[in-house]
Amino acid sequence: HQYVSLHVPLTPETKESINKALLSRLPENGCLINTARHEVVHEGDILQMFKDRPDFCYLSDVAPKNAGEIKKVLGDKYMKRAIFTSKKMGAQTLEANNNAGVAAANQIVAFFEQGVTRF
Repeated sequence: HQYVSLHVPLTPETKESINKALLSRLPENGCLINTARHEVVHEGDILQMFKDRPDFCYLSDVAPKNAGEIKKVLGDKYMKRAIFTSKKMGAQTLEANNNAGVAAANQIVAFFEQGVTRF
């Protein structure tokens, strides 16, 4: 897998900026890790990526509004290709936010590479 970890603020320019055109450029077995605001990702395009690319993975610390649709599309592969944490992992300071993002990325990589399920 190759991982892209997303760390951008929500601004008018970044809202839904992570769309199918951009996601389609991910290499085979590409995985998007979103610890930014969920609004920066176009949720409909994430669903379409799951339909179009059986190698695509998406991990986020906030479940998208269409998580139920994603689960239906992925079926028994849901927890292998889409993982959403139960609470936002954001932080209050820049240093804490950076550390949380690195920790989240490391935990997700450990899950996929070593099957680690305890964090």
